[in-house]
Amino acid sequence: MDDISPFDILLTQNLPVYQRWVWGDTAHWLYLAVGLAVIVGVLIWLRRLPEPTANRAIVWLAVANFLVWIVPPALQCVTDTGERWIDHLPLHLCTSSAVIIPIALMTRAPLLLNYCYGLAMPGAVAALLFPGEVFRRLSDLSIHYFFHNVGHWLPIIAAIAPIVLGWWHPSWRYFPSTFGIGLAIGTIAYGANKLIGSNYFFVNWPERGTILEGFADLFGPAWYLPVLGAIGALVIAAMFGLWSLIGQLARLSDVLKRGSTPPPTVGGALAKAA
Repeated sequence: MDDISPFDILLTQNLPVYQRWVWGDTAHWLYLAVGLAVIVGVLIWLRRLPEPTANRAIVWLAVANFLVWIVPPALQCVTDTGERWIDHLPLHLCTSSAVIIPIALMTRAPLLLNYCYGLAMPGAVAALLFPGEVFRRLSDLSIHYFFHNVGHWLPIIAAIAPIVLGWWHPSWRYFPSTFGIGLAIGTIAYGANKLIGSNYFFVNWPERGTILEGFADLFGPAWYLPVLGAIGALVIAAMFGLWSLIGQLARLSDVLKRGSTPPPTVGGALAKAA
């Protein structure tokens, strides 16, 4: 019998292989299903709140998004997970978003809100689908895996909440700035990686266990960075394209249901369709 304590299962990597998290196992799919239910449920709840209460909820959402950068990594670093403090600077897509998202929610700046929708949110989805290498050393019952999931549900909620509350809607004209912010963070991360031996933004090498490994194998090391940039641009384009499609469907639905001319804006169409 392995001498494994509940502490090891919850907090450390001191586990036999058969007790560690595996991509695509039951726990992974269960967390994805629960996450989808939680995200949809919270957004519906926010939509139904009176405006003053919704505004207070957004403040707490901003605080929570910041804390998921501070608390879970700190817990990983003080327990035996093999994580280093230096690898948790706000230079990853998700950790930098933990700083950008609260500013976006508090200022309602369209530039940042579009970035949160166009790049931060798909980054959070990717992290849920392909957790980092650390989780292959841990149990799927660990507190760290729980916080990883909750910590990436929050950016998704934060990116969609302003749309649901009618503050703003994504716009194609922010495509260049969304890509530009991501490119700027990636450039800073590349230099930092050279100095401290990290792999922020995954720009220096593909993270093991993620879909980026497949792209690196397919195109080769020399083309890894250009392909990574192209993937980022395609993801942003897909997000704005998805919004355009939703807007078109909402306007079509409004016409069919009401027999009226389409609303002048996508936001108006969605508000009426809701």
